[in-house]
Parts: sequence; C-alpha cells; structure tokens
Amino acid sequence: MKQSEEKIEIEELLNELLGDESLEAQRDTSIGILEPIDDESSDELMKQLLYIPKSTLTAGQVLNLLRRMLREMNPVYIDLAERTAFCAVKIYDYARVKNKMNLNIDRNALILLSVLFTIGSYKPEFNMKDDNDEVHSCPRKMFLYSYLYLKHLSPLKDIAEAILFYNCDWKKAKELQSPYGEYASLIFTCMRICIQLRKNHYVYTKRLFTQDFIDNCRKLYDPVFLDLFLEPELTQAITKELKNNNSFYLLDEYCNSVQIDYEETFSLLKMMLYAVDFISTSTVTHIISTAFYATEIAKLEKLTDSETDEVFTAAILHDMGKMSIDIEILESAGCLTDEQMQKMREHVKKGDEMYRGIVGNKLSDIASRHHENLDGSGYPHGLKGDELTTQQRILSIADVFSALTDARTYKPSYPKEKTINIMEDMVSKNKFDPVILNHVKAQYDLIKAHTEIRRPMLTANLGLVVLDYMRLEDIEDISDLFEAIHNG
Repeated sequence: MKQSEEKIEIEELLNELLGDESLEAQRDTSIGILEPIDDESSDELMKQLLYIPKSTLTAGQVLNLLRRMLREMNPVYIDLAERTAFCAVKIYDYARVKNKMNLNIDRNALILLSVLFTIGSYKPEFNMKDDNDEVHSCPRKMFLYSYLYLKHLSPLKDIAEAILFYNCDWKKAKELQSPYGEYASLIFTCMRICIQLRKNHYVYTKRLFTQDFIDNCRKLYDPVFLDLFLEPELTQAITKELKNNNSFYLLDEYCNSVQIDYEETFSLLKMMLYAVDFISTSTVTHIISTAFYATEIAKLEKLTDSETDEVFTAAILHDMGKMSIDIEILESAGCLTDEQMQKMREHVKKGDEMYRGIVGNKLSDIASRHHENLDGSGYPHGLKGDELTTQQRILSIADVFSALTDARTYKPSYPKEKTINIMEDMVSKNKFDPVILNHVKAQYDLIKAHTEIRRPMLTANLGLVVLDYMRLEDIEDISDLFEAIHNG
C-alpha cells in the first residue's frame, strides 16, 4: 500500500472512532519560622534554606491518574490507547514467557508509551469540528505533537521517537538507524488489532481479520507481533479481557508495576499537571501556586516533612475534577450563573471519584475538602470544625490565597491589602481557621517570595514543544523529518 493511501486509511480509522461515541484546645498556636532569602543567594543555598516538598505518588499512581484525566477530556483516544496498551503488554509478556523472541523493548517504557501515544490528540486544534459538526483528525500532526510532548515533558525522552513510525514500513526505522522500531511495530500493530476487533465487539473471527488486513499489517510493522497475536492461546486471552472490559483493570495493575526513579516519576507528575493545559492554562497556574502556598503554610504550622509532602501532593490533585467541567465555565470572563456555579462545584466530587481509589483516603480527604468551611457551609459534604484536619484547613486557605492573588480571566491579581481583607472577612464568618490565617498574614511577603523561588520546580517547558511543532509540522516525509529532528 502506498504511504498516501495508508495515511487516508489511518485517518478513516481514527475518524470512525470519533464518530461513535472519564483538637482545638491542644493546638500549638506558635508560628514556624520562614527564613528570608537574599535575592543574591545561590541556587544551592536556596535549596538549603527552603524545604523542597516531594510528591508521595508512585509512577503507577500518576499514570493511572493521568489516564482518568484524559478520559474526562475526551474518552475516544484514551480508550483506544488503553486497549492498545493492554494488548501490547500481553503480547510482550507472552513473548518473554514463551521465549518466542528477543525483544529490544523495556517493559516500563512500553507501558508508558502505549498508554500515552495518543496524548497529542488532546491539543484543541486536533478536535475542531467542521460545519457539519464532525471532527476530522490529522494523524501525522497529532502523532508528531504526541512525540514532542512525550520527548520534552515525560521520562520517555528519545523513546517517544517510536510514535513517528505510525504509518511507515517497519524497515524504515532500521534504515534511519532508530533503535525504537520494535516499540512502533508492537504498539501500532496492537492499535490496528484493537480497531479491527472493535468492529465486532472484540470478538475475534477469521473473517474479521481479512487477508488484506493481515498483509497490510505485516508490510507496515514487524510481522512477528501480529503472528504472536494470532496464536489461538493469546488471541483468546486478549479478546476475552477486551470484550468484558476487564482489560482496563488489568492495565491498572500493569501501570502500578512501572518502576522508574523519583526524578522520572516527578517529570511524569509534571506532565500530568500540564495536561490540564489542554483545557485551562489558568488552572495549571492556580494548582502550582496552591501547591507551594500550601507547602509554606504547612511549615508555618510546624507540620513534619512527611505531612508537608502530603499537603503538597494533595494540592496538585485538588482541582483534577475540573477536567470534567466545560471550558466555557472554566475560562469564563464574567460571573458564573447559578446553574454554571452548580456545575463548577461538581469538580470536587468528580475529582474525588478520579483519585480516591488510586491514592488512598488520607490524600483524597485533604484534596477533596478544599471547599469545606469551619461553619459547615462549604461543599460537598458540609463538614465543620473538628471534622476538618489541620492539613485540610491549610489547603483550603492556600486555595483561596491562590485564587485571590493569581490573575484570572474574570479578575486581576488582588494586592496584599485586599487579599488579607477578604480572608479576614472569611475568618469573621467562621469559614477559615483564625490561627492559620494569622500566621499567613504575619509571613505574607515571605510566602509569596518563596513560592516564586519554588515555582520552577513544577514548571515544564511546554513552549519548547510548541516551537518544535511549528518547526516540524509541515514536513511530511519521514526521512526529512528525522533529518530536521536530529540535525536541524
């Protein structure tokens, strides 16, 4: 099949998917000390003076959270990716157990790449509708953006290059001396298998897998992977779990098995955070600010390092449910109507549904109670007083602190005096903890300054993704594309 014909076929396959369907009396009221930092301090000195919070999440937890976020944004592509990932890992494990072949594939990287290879599809311009309210995908540009996104923002780095071979003869990877051709052959063979199986509700029949389909797969991708799938034992094992949707739960287990170091896990966490940017840039800024305000306040309240890390991690999770809210509401430039506000409030419950089964009850309670008030007037549960822990009270104040001092589509950044006045009014109405707020007022300027010093810790170079994409998006030939990537 000619390459141009192949592009049309993949576009038709993807468009078909889109057309069908995630203890007051005992309290120590003294304040912790935040040491001022000289603007001339070195980075190393800053690290010594400032507490650097750590995420308490594993790589598997982050990956499973990211899957649920993407499902809220657009279930079509993550559904395809999850089924593809399940199929790819099953084939990989089968090949290893049965000693069928020697694979130059790392299982951790395979799981990450096969789950995330469609992440470029969440870029808004790839989901624009035409005059007939239909979405037409552009696979070449979508997969290019996926590659750049994963290369620059994820721990996959250069391995993401495999995505570029989505519609190339598998021997082309060898010709271009790419070491990642096997990843491409396995993942895109499985993508095609899943799209084909979907036509018959994931029931395998020989009639479904026509000779033309088999020949096309074997021409484009290393035929060993399709041949492995077609072994009756493996065909039955894969189709059974795809049909009953148990594949999604098994994929949870596969993701939890991913073993990467802390720095790689943290880069995955930052990528998860920046996936929010597909929907709302201001929400990304708000989450980062809230996480570091919460860290500072936790230290003022003399929380231990581990307790501070929990507050920091919960702050990163606290607005995850906003991925289920319409962008028109999230980015509204005016006051929300009562109906819109009710929908906005649903983000708390939705977020809790997304992360509670993954991160456990303690983190979930901290994250999901950031809109509760001491007088019981908050939501979603109307909790009050001693029902709210110090960690939960800290995040509640940090969330409002960020909302007031950050610029939003509907308001400018409020100055110090106005911010404090508003928060003092909330204390007078028994919404906020007065002790914590007194500490925040006393250290307001240092909290702001330290947050700006820490901010780069959660900053990802999304601009580099965009610049590279603009430089490469019009290059259609894979050889020219590789030349521009590696020598441009």
